[in-house]
Amino acid sequence: MPVRIRESNGINILDVEGRVDINSSDIIETVGWLTNTGKVNIIINFEGVDIVDYSGLSVLAIAYKNVTNHKGKLKLLNVPLSVIELLKVVKLETVFETYSDEESAVSSFYDQEIARLNLRRRFARLDIHLTVKYRASGEGRKAKTLEGRVLNMSAAGLYIYTSHTLPLGTEVDLEFNLPGKPAAPLGTNGKVSWLADKEIQPHFFPGMGVSFLHLTSEKEKAIIEFIDKNVSHRAEPI
Repeated sequence: MPVRIRESNGINILDVEGRVDINSSDIIETVGWLTNTGKVNIIINFEGVDIVDYSGLSVLAIAYKNVTNHKGKLKLLNVPLSVIELLKVVKLETVFETYSDEESAVSSFYDQEIARLNLRRRFARLDIHLTVKYRASGEGRKAKTLEGRVLNMSAAGLYIYTSHTLPLGTEVDLEFNLPGKPAAPLGTNGKVSWLADKEIQPHFFPGMGVSFLHLTSEKEKAIIEFIDKNVSHRAEPI
């Protein structure tokens, strides 16, 4: 069966024609050649395909496994409805990503990479020393405002060094200032997600880790930008 290789924005596209069945070893061989040369992000274009049978799905599964073993991604383009239904029958519809237009298929590789990088930035953690005020949420004026020291933080949460820890799962209101940012404190809320163990974490005891809840995009951006700017420097007491 004819298999043509072309490239679009750094992504390799295989234009396949005819039948995808037990005799479609060309797909496996072509994918193998690409992955062995470091080209691991691949789209198989079904626009010229007439039929895909169960043996053809096995061919696609072998090609998919080869790509994932090389830490790449294999996606399908212009897949006929009959093939999508066949993928559902054999429970492969959640394995293969399918697209109806080439531009979306190609850009999906970069959209995912951007999402991965953004996730990594969100969890980048900065060692720091700053004061934080906190209190249990939902108790109004009855809740006592407490004070602790933030030892490290990310856009996902922070660690508070304090003798006044709260029980796991407690929602808390937080207020702290980011050095170099406007004087108005950054206020948000979070949940106590872990407590330091004296035996395992003596240098962090007593204290608690707090995960942010409902952090606005504006505040998350401010934290990420602050961490990006300072994460390469060893924190000094502030």
